[in-house]
Amino acid sequence: MLALALAGWTIYSMFDLGPLIVRPSGSTTTVAAYTGADSWSQVRRTPDSAGFTPDQAPLPESIKWTVATTRELVTSPSVFEDTVYLTTEDGRTLALDRESGDLIWEFRSGFPSSSTPAVAGDLVVFGLRPGPLIALNRHNGELEWELDFENAILASPIVVDGTIFIGAADNKLHAVDVVTGRQRWEFASNDWIISTVAHDGESIVLTSKDQFVHVVDTNTGRRRLVYDTGRSRRISRGGPAIYGDMAFFGSQDGKAWGINRLGKTKVFERGILYWRTNFFLWGFASRPPVQKGSVWSKTVGNDLTLTPAIARGVAYFADRTGKVIALNASDGGELWIAELDSDITAPLTVAGDTVLVGTRAGTVHGFDAVTGQELWQFQTGGMITGSPIVAGGAMYVSSHDGKLYAVTAAPGGPS
Repeated sequence: MLALALAGWTIYSMFDLGPLIVRPSGSTTTVAAYTGADSWSQVRRTPDSAGFTPDQAPLPESIKWTVATTRELVTSPSVFEDTVYLTTEDGRTLALDRESGDLIWEFRSGFPSSSTPAVAGDLVVFGLRPGPLIALNRHNGELEWELDFENAILASPIVVDGTIFIGAADNKLHAVDVVTGRQRWEFASNDWIISTVAHDGESIVLTSKDQFVHVVDTNTGRRRLVYDTGRSRRISRGGPAIYGDMAFFGSQDGKAWGINRLGKTKVFERGILYWRTNFFLWGFASRPPVQKGSVWSKTVGNDLTLTPAIARGVAYFADRTGKVIALNASDGGELWIAELDSDITAPLTVAGDTVLVGTRAGTVHGFDAVTGQELWQFQTGGMITGSPIVAGGAMYVSSHDGKLYAVTAAPGGPS
């Protein structure tokens, strides 16, 4: 009996069969975060995590308003209808008037948050760093439900078809019914999931603090594809982005990747790949095996562990040491590279024809998305780790100086 158990464990570990999951019940609603161009209602705006809006970024000529908190702001706000929603390091969640910045309500949890709130239906959802997932009534800030994962939450949630998807430090991706707070299913990865997942159709793409990328079935949580970038190529905090059939991500060794997310890892396939790779390394095979899902990879920098932005067939990657790299999404062909004098500390976003870049120096740089020419700069008083976002002609920037900035073009001037 023990021998059978050991054999089963060996096969499970080596060949990564994944859990045998009974199909879970469906969600109680189809409500989702709004994705119209006039709003930015969840992190990265759309569930594919592309970080793109067709809304044009304004020339940053006028500070419309600022809101100050007592500690640094580490994550982006969300914007929906007449309200801006923001989590803070001083243990609050704020609802602010979009036009004036005036406080509408606040929820005091007493715990810091690394989550950009997701607004769906009548709820605003976010994680607290110690582990609770919180849902508030977005109109008055009253608590609707709370689900404690009892492990750190560093990622931001997305809401699609009535389900919240969020990873945690328990190495799991959690799928939670947005109305009831009931967990529908969970998927176990190999390490902490600290970045936002990407969702499109019936698949979710996620990364964890190791070298693996997982593609998971949206409805069941069953693994469809596992992609191994190699032991020296950890993906770290950067999440994936989806464009068409492909998923994009970067790794710590400065390599940009584009893989086919529709590939499927079959039973025993990873074990066979392992031995075929070793046969090549030992000289018993003339060419290395090709991993399922491989399309292209390219070394373009030193540390590409921030989530890329995708817009109009172009993948924009940030090297933390100061490079912005634009690659053709289909084949990885280099389109342009721009270099800054400061480290890049926030995932890139694209607003209209402008790539927005947040830096350690507290500056937002705007680059022409087609040519890579720098168009403008906007200075804050602290490092920027939450992506700058654009909604309704205004740019919103969270800074480690503790302020949220709402920035527009000069009154009467061009946007």
